[in-house]
Amino acid sequence: MPRASQRPVGKDVLNELQENFAYLISSLASSSDIQHFFQTFLTEEEKVMLTKRLMLHLMLENKYSYSEITEVLSVSNETVYKHKLVWEKGDETYKTVIAKIAKKKKTSAFWLQIEKFLRPLELGLEAKTNMKARAKLMSRDYE
Repeated sequence: MPRASQRPVGKDVLNELQENFAYLISSLASSSDIQHFFQTFLTEEEKVMLTKRLMLHLMLENKYSYSEITEVLSVSNETVYKHKLVWEKGDETYKTVIAKIAKKKKTSAFWLQIEKFLRPLELGLEAKTNMKARAKLMSRDYE
């Protein structure tokens, strides 16, 4: 994943850069403006990193397990652990924003897709001790 330059900038310069970036983002008027800006501004690697990071935090908010998160996002347990610490330490404003995004109606269909994707994994775990789950898994009837 992309890393910051090893050549540090001064604290004052960094604060100014962060303030200007926040102002720029907050000045974008519409969802399409924001999307266009980030499509142009970010590298492909950065887009993947940021979207996976946001999704990881949303999945933590929705109480998904480490194994479910690692399966869906193709990240390590260590990555989930590190971000769980960040998520838990987040202040109320941060947690409110994450919860608001997680509950958006538009994301409801996405959560259904995640559940559908995870169903074979759940059946696989159940299949160890449950003959019906094993039969469903073998027949590829994941409902």
